[in-house]
Amino acid sequence: MNAKPHLIAIAVLALATQAQAQATMPSTDAAPKLERVEVTGSMIKRTDRETPTPVSVITRDDIERSGATTLDELMRMDPSVGMGGLDDLSSGNGFAAGTSSISMRGMGSAATLVLINGRRISPAAVVDVNSGQSTIFNVNSIPMSAIKRIEILKSGASSLYGSDALAGVVNIILRDDYEGRLIEFNAKQRVDDGLFKTHTVTGVFGFGDIARNGYNVMAGVELFKRDGVGIAEAPDLVQSELLTKLYNRMVPSSTSSWPGNLYTYNNGSSGSFRGMLSSDCPTPAPYSSTVSTPRCLWDSDRFDQYTGGQDRISGFLRGSWSVNANSTVTAELMASRTRNQYEDSPTSRTESLTTWGDSKGNSIQFRGLALPANHPQNPTRLASSANPVLLPNSSGTTTRYTTPTVLGLRYRFADLPYDRETQADNLRAVVSASTVIAGWDVDGGVLAHRQKNSVQLNGRLSLSGLNKVLADGSYIFGGVNSPEVLAILSPKINDGGSSQTSSIDLRGSREIGRLAGGAAMLGLGSEFRHEGFEVSADPVTASGDIIGRGIGEARGSRNVAAAYAELQLPFVKDLETQAAVRAERYTDFGSAITAKLAGKYKIASGLAVRGTWANGFRAPSLSQVTKSSVFAFGSGYRDPKLCPVVDSSNGNCSLSLSTVSLANPNLEAEKSDSYTVGVLFEPTKSTDVVVDYWYIERRGEVDRLSAQDILNREAEFPGAVMRLESTEPGELGRVYQVRRPYLNLAKSKTHGVDYEVSHRIPLADYGRLRLTLKGTHTATRKEQLEAGRAFVETLGFYKMPRNKGSVSANWTLGAWSTSASYNFQSGMQSFYNGSSCDATLTAGGYADLCRIKAWNTVDASVSYKGFRGMRLSASLRNLADKRPPLDPNQTTSGYSSSVANAYGRYLSVSGSYEF
Repeated sequence: MNAKPHLIAIAVLALATQAQAQATMPSTDAAPKLERVEVTGSMIKRTDRETPTPVSVITRDDIERSGATTLDELMRMDPSVGMGGLDDLSSGNGFAAGTSSISMRGMGSAATLVLINGRRISPAAVVDVNSGQSTIFNVNSIPMSAIKRIEILKSGASSLYGSDALAGVVNIILRDDYEGRLIEFNAKQRVDDGLFKTHTVTGVFGFGDIARNGYNVMAGVELFKRDGVGIAEAPDLVQSELLTKLYNRMVPSSTSSWPGNLYTYNNGSSGSFRGMLSSDCPTPAPYSSTVSTPRCLWDSDRFDQYTGGQDRISGFLRGSWSVNANSTVTAELMASRTRNQYEDSPTSRTESLTTWGDSKGNSIQFRGLALPANHPQNPTRLASSANPVLLPNSSGTTTRYTTPTVLGLRYRFADLPYDRETQADNLRAVVSASTVIAGWDVDGGVLAHRQKNSVQLNGRLSLSGLNKVLADGSYIFGGVNSPEVLAILSPKINDGGSSQTSSIDLRGSREIGRLAGGAAMLGLGSEFRHEGFEVSADPVTASGDIIGRGIGEARGSRNVAAAYAELQLPFVKDLETQAAVRAERYTDFGSAITAKLAGKYKIASGLAVRGTWANGFRAPSLSQVTKSSVFAFGSGYRDPKLCPVVDSSNGNCSLSLSTVSLANPNLEAEKSDSYTVGVLFEPTKSTDVVVDYWYIERRGEVDRLSAQDILNREAEFPGAVMRLESTEPGELGRVYQVRRPYLNLAKSKTHGVDYEVSHRIPLADYGRLRLTLKGTHTATRKEQLEAGRAFVETLGFYKMPRNKGSVSANWTLGAWSTSASYNFQSGMQSFYNGSSCDATLTAGGYADLCRIKAWNTVDASVSYKGFRGMRLSASLRNLADKRPPLDPNQTTSGYSSSVANAYGRYLSVSGSYEF
């Protein structure tokens, strides 16, 4: 690690030591009383929101001006929120489909803590078979209409908030003390063709004023609907001409088609072409440029989607009661149900082998789709020497069959719609109270949050069902089938999960003396929390009966006890300090102690410097340390012991295996150190400049070695490589499964600069103009995948842009407010470091597409509040209707949703009426 960032902590300590001698007795001089406010990152209320730690605020006006209708959409506009989060636009997140999460500094969702009113939310009850992570906070379950502001803490904060706050904290502050009645609506769509429609309707009602009546009660409900948009509806939203030319996008090209193609069958090996199953193929094509024999082809892209449909209903209820002048009791209830609908191309099967497993780790195989010799649709079923059957082949001639012969089939089950419907139910209740006791400002609360996820899958194939209909001939390939037969072949699959977080907390702060710079403050707090997590697969899936489907199951719970303290000692005038420490105990993995030092010093009027050091930790997810098994399946693995030299005739050189991600109760917490140093400069009364350098180092990241790594290092992981018993004494059996335990493997480090410059221009009778430049420049982001390996630079490679930001102007004149912004995001390579550009691009003469171009757009908005109680606004995003930069890794959609979007010129219209 570069030692320079340590100078921040040393400087803060040295300054505190030097200033200690200047402490004075509490002053009796009267001083004007300044209102203290609570800011994310501190439990001590302060008079200045510009704290030693960088915190940016998204206000209610900012939210309305943005036109964003989901929290995920809003947060992606912030420069510090980068790649690595999930979105719920498509089913591309696999087992976590329907989940949206926030990733700061490109460090992934598990390194960003999400809070509501300073308290935790329960993670989404999902386990992805590709990553196994369970610390994913689903932010789109939070209704936008309930949000008052969002505070983004851009530094590690485990010393106050505990686990997961490695890269930063997003604290969502809800509306409070509302009095009146409010109706809001929002409608959005593409300007040119009306696609990507969303509609939001909100109603809020509140009565009572805390100061006047001693109470306030408010309630609200929000209805949200998003239309799904298929690729086939508007293929030209991306560079479809290149995708079609290079990758056959939207072109029938798959031989797994309807009504299908016949192939030779050899117990799961790939076969040779033997003609179409039926002449009724809607899209036949010549076998090749030299062989005119027709094959039946299928367009696998026409069912894919840019976005899936979504329906959400959310409600919130809040009541506050003033018990006396110093005491208030508050109760909050928030509930939501979010449903997502995703479609995809119907499932297919070929004559080749498929290997997967059940939840007990047993390997299961389907040795390819084949028509039995006596199957009514097998063209050779009546073949004999006297009555031979001739079938076409790939050479343009025919093959003669004189006996009934099993034939392989490549087939698309077009009569089984392939879709996924997810539902996330959230219920969150908080009862809290604040009071003053013996000079202490005391806050405490009880929280209970439960999240339930369910997924219904349609169109998946049952192994037992497929074998049955093949044996009795009840399923007609390429024909019309009864609902009863389809139900046997493809039962409905229902996976589910739930997570619970319950906590009780108490904290307080008070003045403990006076120093030269003002009041010395002490804050103390404690928390006890219970976490539970359970994800289960449908019994049919768990039994291994769904062909080729992965399985994610986890179950566990734990208790967490924490105590923390914060100290503010302004030893000299214009100095603000912060020292914090937190100790906590987890009943599963152990203990953690984290600390923070921070300082801000006003050098002169309009000039201040600040710096922080903080260490942090992330407790292993419950799915990583408790009872869990996550099964995935892949092919192309090489067993180095039975295939020392690659040989295409040796089946051990290209194995199809089940891989199991195993929980590891011996995992340690991930740890981090983060540093910031910044300057706050006000060269004029109307100009503000804020520049903050940041550095984050993360160690012991939990991950798994690849299955191939474990095969290559089998001796290091006893019992991880599972082999069949050999028929030959003394020889190794064939590998059928690889077990991949979670380990503390990786290390990463990143640093860069956040900057914001704003300038206000009074225009007298022509209103006010505000100009803002805001962005993040990341200088480096390096990863070490395992101790002992070299660090690899990821910045500038796939999904890791170097620069992100915006330049904006906001003009206000009376009831009118207009704004325009130029948004920029730098380009990047279309591949990961250590990999290479897609050979299709280089071979086709499109090497320039090996780099994903920069994504720059212009937005504009206008609002009017001239009618009593009414606000009308409209925003137009991507004024130039720019198509997203081509991502050659996404050969169907054409872009990555974490980099850009396909909305084009996009209009948002909203209005509110308060009465």
